[in-house]
Amino acid sequence: MKIRRNKYYILHFLILIYFKSSVAYANSNQFKVEADKSIEYFEKQKIYVATGNAKASKGNFSVKADNITAFMGKIENSDITYIEATGNVIIIDQDTIAKSNFARYNFKDKIIILKGKTQSVEAKAFKLQSKKSISFDDIKKIATSEGDVKLVLSGPVTIFSKTINAKFDKINNNLISASAQGNVKIETKSETVTCISAKYNNKTNLISLEGNVIIKRDKSILTGEKGYMNLNTRKSKIESSKSKRVKGVFSPIQK
Repeated sequence: MKIRRNKYYILHFLILIYFKSSVAYANSNQFKVEADKSIEYFEKQKIYVATGNAKASKGNFSVKADNITAFMGKIENSDITYIEATGNVIIIDQDTIAKSNFARYNFKDKIIILKGKTQSVEAKAFKLQSKKSISFDDIKKIATSEGDVKLVLSGPVTIFSKTINAKFDKINNNLISASAQGNVKIETKSETVTCISAKYNNKTNLISLEGNVIIKRDKSILTGEKGYMNLNTRKSKIESSKSKRVKGVFSPIQK
């Protein structure tokens, strides 16, 4: 059985859905869904489908998209288990904004999955972009991103990699640390660095470098197995390993 509700003139519909245990750690149990075109309820599948500039919100958390589908549990009088949003998706959680063409939010596990050609998570001090997927655990405050990932830090400092895992503060969603793995490239105003893996620590503002490290500044090149970049002092250091020595090529800058 399908129940369809819409308003042809005002083109605005508001529905309140109440649930209890599926959104853990929250005080209010009110979940609000609205749409410009229509909201349909499919009784057999136990889903709500909001169409046309749809929005779902609860407290400081909100999702906007062309379409939003809310999935209920299979048992009678059960709560919403997860929602899926498609088309021009924008998710706002406090001061953090996520964008994608597809998003899924699991209310029990509090995990957001973004998929599509391009998705991003942005806050005041960073911007994380991916061409495959970004998964964010809102309980552990850990983001996992894959597919030509780019992390932009203040400075500006840009980190490119196959995968980047980031950890965030549990209170304000501030970036604590980030780990990049595979074909890592780091760009600053004065340097370009490549390596196999890199780790960023927001507290020290250091980036540690591991594996086949190459630092290019102007026409000078340093190579080694590990090193670090100090984003405060703008200094970089490269170190040798037991099997490989540090090498440098220095060329004068023509004026």
